[in-house]
Amino acid sequence: MIEYKNVCKSYGKKKIVKNINLKINDGEFVVLIGPSGCGKTTTLKMLNRLIEMDSGDIYIDGKNIKDFNPVKLRSNIGYVIQQIGLFPNMTVEENICVVPSLLKWDKEKCRQRAKELMALVNMPYEEYAKKYPNEMSGGQQQRIGVLRALAAEPPVILMDEPFGALDPITRDSLQDEVKAIQKKFGKTVIFVTHDMDEALKMADTIVFMNDGQILQADTPEEILRAPANDTVREFLGKHIQNFNQSQMICSDLMKKKVIKVTEDKKTLECVSIMSRYDIDSLIISDDDNRFKGVVTIETVNQRGKAGNSIKNLITTDVPTVSPKSSAKEAFDMLTERHADYVVVLDDDRKVVGIITKTSMSKALASVVWGDNE
Repeated sequence: MIEYKNVCKSYGKKKIVKNINLKINDGEFVVLIGPSGCGKTTTLKMLNRLIEMDSGDIYIDGKNIKDFNPVKLRSNIGYVIQQIGLFPNMTVEENICVVPSLLKWDKEKCRQRAKELMALVNMPYEEYAKKYPNEMSGGQQQRIGVLRALAAEPPVILMDEPFGALDPITRDSLQDEVKAIQKKFGKTVIFVTHDMDEALKMADTIVFMNDGQILQADTPEEILRAPANDTVREFLGKHIQNFNQSQMICSDLMKKKVIKVTEDKKTLECVSIMSRYDIDSLIISDDDNRFKGVVTIETVNQRGKAGNSIKNLITTDVPTVSPKSSAKEAFDMLTERHADYVVVLDDDRKVVGIITKTSMSKALASVVWGDNE
C-alpha cells in the first residue's frame, strides 16, 4: 500500500500541494486528474522523490520513503513520461534493460526479460530488439518506454501523461495494452492525465485535484453519479450527461397512469373511452391487472360488433419491457417497430406503465437540461 499523510509542497510563496492524504491499494490503477497547475504531477513526483516534499510523509508498504536512498527508491518504481526519453544511441533491447543492467542482471536474463515484454505489445524480439529509437514510430517508442518501466519488475509504476503526444488511434491502443499489462502483473499504477475520457477508461480510482487539494477520490462510476462539488461537476461536463443517459432504465421513462380495461368490456364502451381520452388503442388486462394485449380503434372499426365484448379483438403483437430494461431497449422498440408505445410489465406480467416517444423525450430532456419544474 502507498499512503500520503499530510503532504505539502510549495514553490516560493505558492502552495502547490496542500496537506493531501491519500491511500492507494496494491494492484490499484489510480488516475490523478484536474486542471493545469492543480498539483497532480507534483504529487506523482514526490513519490519517487524527483520532487522533495516540504512536510508530511509518504509510505510504501509501511516504510517512509524519506528513509530510502533516492536512487535505490527509484530503481523499485517504474517511471513513464510523455517525452519518452529513450536513449538514442541504444537499441530497443538496451533501452528496455537499462535498470536491470544497473541492478547487475546477467545478459541472458536481460535478453529474456526484453523478449517477454516485447511479446506483450506485439513487437517481436527478432524484428525490433536491435533497432534504434529513430527507426520506430512515436507509438512504438512509447511502448518501449512503458516496457522499460516494467523491466526490473517494480511493484509500482508512475506514468505522467504518457500518451499526450500520440494520435488518437495509437493512444487508444496503448491505453488498452497498458491496462491489460497492469492487470496481468498486478502492478500498482499512478497515472497523471488531464483527459477525462482517458481517466474513465483506465482508472480503478480517480483522484480529482484542484488548487493543490484532493476534492474527490472515488471510482469512475461514483464520481459520475455523485460529483463532490460544482468544480468536479463542471470538469466532468458531458460525461455526467452521457453517464446518466446510459444508466436510465424504463422505470425512469414510463408513464404510470395507464388507460386500460378488462377483456369483458363491450365494444361501444371501449370506443367511448378511446374517444374521451383521445387515444386510438386500449391496453387490456385481466382482473388481476395482468397484461392480455391491446385493442385498437382500427380493429374495432373493422371487426367489432355492438354488444359484443372485445375479447376476440385483442392483439398480443405489442412491444413490452420490464421496469429494469434499459432505456435504449425501449427506444429501439419504439423506432424499429414504429410503435406508438411500449408496455412496461413487472415480473408477474402486471401492467405498471407505458413508454411513449413523448415520455421518453421528457425524461431525456431532464437529464440534458435539468428538471425545470
